Amino acid sequence: MTLIRIQILLTGLLLGLTSFSQTSELRSIDSSLTSTFKAMLAWNHNLNNDSLPFSFKKQLIVQLTNPITFLNVLDSLSTYLNIKSSADKRVKFYSWDETTQGTWHDIKCIAQFKSDNGEIVVQQLNTENTDTIDYTDSGVYEVNEIFINKKKYYLIFAWGTHGSGHEHKIAQVFSISSNKLEKCRYCFTNNNDLIIEYPRGEKVELTYNARSNIITYNEFNYDNNDGFYKPTGRIIALELINGVFTAR
Repeated sequence: MTLIRIQILLTGLLLGLTSFSQTSELRSIDSSLTSTFKAMLAWNHNLNNDSLPFSFKKQLIVQLTNPITFLNVLDSLSTYLNIKSSADKRVKFYSWDETTQGTWHDIKCIAQFKSDNGEIVVQQLNTENTDTIDYTDSGVYEVNEIFINKKKYYLIFAWGTHGSGHEHKIAQVFSISSNKLEKCRYCFTNNNDLIIEYPRGEKVELTYNARSNIITYNEFNYDNNDGFYKPTGRIIALELINGVFTAR
């Protein structure tokens, strides 16, 4: 056997062992995260023990810094969490409901992305501020890519509910700036985010057309008489013009 053939065989063996090791590591991470999350679902809220939900978030953040979780799918965990990736595979969003009591759903959202220097970065998107309602406690269900001044941005749609018979959808725009996922503060004319509140039982058809760069949704207005949002029958269209989604 020639030296070259021996080198080829050894290289193949080394690659096989590396692949097996990575597969085993990924399965171990997936199993551990899934077990912790399932334990959280079975958690008895009456025990007044708030350590378990936070331990899952902490464990998830630690594991998401591992490039192996960025490059692969967490098969088991993805059956419990809502995990959405951008088309360019540069950013992933992990959302889950911490199943706290009441009709207000405590939804967490973690972003995992590749920074400009190739580092895997993890960033929490929902705020923990309970004094101000900002609707970021929502689960991402759609990721779109848009371009403003030739720079790529990520337009995300998310869902949540603060109870009292209402739900909401939120549209946010982010870009990767160095090692941070930075929110666009000017992409919507009246707010940092597009927020649509509507009564439970109704549906909001929030869509984005990549060809026309237009967001559309069916409008709901707040009724001061009964304290509920009601459909107006209008379809709102927001076109991306000079970096801002503007009403047509």
